Amino acid sequence: MSMHSICPVCNGFHALRAACPTCGRAAEDDGRLGDFYDPYSAYRPIDDVRRTNGYPDLENGECLHAAHCEGCGRTFLASVPERRNQ
Repeated sequence: MSMHSICPVCNGFHALRAACPTCGRAAEDDGRLGDFYDPYSAYRPIDDVRRTNGYPDLENGECLHAAHCEGCGRTFLASVPERRNQ
């Protein structure tokens, strides 16, 4: 049986929980980072995008989400630990 990881935020198990690194307020989830690369990136295999994005998210078992703070306007990356799924 193969093992793979899933993002609990992308799969709707819970909402993104990230604090703004500038002001500390709760951040809003703008979606998976890989979906912002080009108009077709959302249709590419997720691990294919992650192998070429320049971040160690695949190796670290993380899903990177774009997040923004309504309070101060900062946009940043939020790392979501993935869950192992059998």
